[in-house]
Amino acid sequence: MMVHINAVDLEQGRGVGWIDGVDAPLSFRRVVELICAGGYQQVLLGQNGNVLNLGDKLRCFTPRQRAAIAARDEGCVIPGCTIPARWCEVHHVTPWQQNGPTNIGNGTLLCWYHHHTIDTAGWKIRMVRGRPQIQGPLLWDPTQTWRPARTHRANSPSPEPPWRT
Repeated sequence: MMVHINAVDLEQGRGVGWIDGVDAPLSFRRVVELICAGGYQQVLLGQNGNVLNLGDKLRCFTPRQRAAIAARDEGCVIPGCTIPARWCEVHHVTPWQQNGPTNIGNGTLLCWYHHHTIDTAGWKIRMVRGRPQIQGPLLWDPTQTWRPARTHRANSPSPEPPWRT
C-alpha cells in the first residue's frame, strides 16, 4: 500500500494523507498508525511529478530485533491481554517521530488493538533497564503505579519444588 503525505505536514504533525486509488483522505493519526506498522520510504518528487530521490525504508524493526523482543515479552504487554507474540506488532516506546531509536531497548509488543489505541486509551509504557513497564489508565489504576510488564517465564526464578515426604 502506498500512502502519500506532504513532508512538511509529516514533520509538523498535521495534515492528511492519501492512498493510491482511494478518493477519501486519511487523517494524520491514521497515516502515523500505518507508518508505525510498516515503516516509510521517502520519495522526493519534483514540481512536474518526476522522482528526484528515493530514500531507504526507515523505522522498521528487523526480524532479529522482533524475535528478541518477542522472546522477552511473549505477547502483548498490556495487563490482561492474552494475544501471543506471533500476532503482535512491535511498538516504539519513544516514538520514532520524537527520534526514538528502532532497537530492542525501545521496542515492545502490543496486539493490533492496543497498538492502535495506545495514545488514546490512557495506557503508558516506559523502558527501565531494557524491560517495559506499564502504567494503566486512571480508571484501571487510580494509584497510577508503574508496573513491570509480564516477561518470559525463563526470566523469572523457578518456584521451589514441593517437599516430598
